[in-house]
Amino acid sequence: MEYRPMELETNVVSHASGSARLRLANTDILVGVKTEIDVPFPDRPNKGKLEFFVDCSANATPSFEGRGGEELGTEISSDLSRAYQSSLAFDLTSLCILPAQQCWKLYIDILILECGGNLFGSVSLASDRTSVRYKTCLTDPGVRGEPL
Repeated sequence: MEYRPMELETNVVSHASGSARLRLANTDILVGVKTEIDVPFPDRPNKGKLEFFVDCSANATPSFEGRGGEELGTEISSDLSRAYQSSLAFDLTSLCILPAQQCWKLYIDILILECGGNLFGSVSLASDRTSVRYKTCLTDPGVRGEPL
């Protein structure tokens, strides 16, 4: 069995709250996380928020030219949003600052630089590594739960 070579770098974008670049065989993905404090949804007062945006570079593959990349980006964003609503994928309660009052909202921006297959898996892995590393900063006992 052959494995595809993988390289994962973190903190590659200095102006982002968290970032990662994943190279998996011929797939190359850059992920950046930006944050803001928001109000939790009324039906989820103890949970934070995630918002995904996927941009498929036209240079990544010819099929991304025109609206092809835009449609795929929207589809991947929707799939990630659904997947990350599960507590098995991401614990949104860790983004709660004050229940029903304040939470962290993570904007996860994904740029597909090169597409060499297994796109959803690669995007998921890069997003997970970026958001997990950033979430660790948010859960510091000196920060969590204190009014801002």
